[in-house]
Amino acid sequence: MQSIQTYWDWRAASFDKSSSRQHSWWQVYNQILERPQKLDILDAGTGTGFIATGLAENGHTVTGIDLSPVMLKQARKATAGKNLDLQFLAADGTDPPFVPSSFDAIVCRNLLWTLPDPALAMRRWHQLLKPGGKLVISDGIWRSSGLKGTIKQYSRMLSSVIKKGFTNSTPLRFALTYNALKDKLPYLDGLHGESARELLLSSGFTQPRQHDHLFPRNPYPADYGSHFFVISALRP
Repeated sequence: MQSIQTYWDWRAASFDKSSSRQHSWWQVYNQILERPQKLDILDAGTGTGFIATGLAENGHTVTGIDLSPVMLKQARKATAGKNLDLQFLAADGTDPPFVPSSFDAIVCRNLLWTLPDPALAMRRWHQLLKPGGKLVISDGIWRSSGLKGTIKQYSRMLSSVIKKGFTNSTPLRFALTYNALKDKLPYLDGLHGESARELLLSSGFTQPRQHDHLFPRNPYPADYGSHFFVISALRP
């Protein structure tokens, strides 16, 4: 969707300053994917590419895809001259433009909540994995629903507008973009790990395992809450 791309293009400049404990994320993902051989990995919704970069620095071949060309520009700038087996492409995470059985692993972080059809995306990722390949997903509950959630949302917007002004307020820009899409995004407020497991199993994946315990501490700020998960599953 164009409005989603526009929002993340705008967020690109400040995203790395606000994203949570980047180093711990690629450490955990590398631990989950640890194998003796080099892997071909797809990072769906790569953003500024910090997970893709961490995987490539561990010796893997990595392709990062994202809808936002400005995010990808940041990713390429950050990795220029590092001599990594890494490329960044503009593509839709729901339907990546690759042939079946292209990858040993697919990873994503905080992508499911912003997809119109997460189940379709998982079925496509299942096709793109080689037999025995691994999918690693992470997401969580990001916004409270009902009156409590509305009050919290508007409180954050007001505080942000006072500090940064209308044009620089992330909560305001987020609301203007995503509130108009709430009927099209089934997990706009986020999802619990159990819902993600059900999506995985219904899409043909097996052996789902939870890994958020690998973080020495919650990688998110306190106001994000504690309901995040990291789950892996296999294509049989």
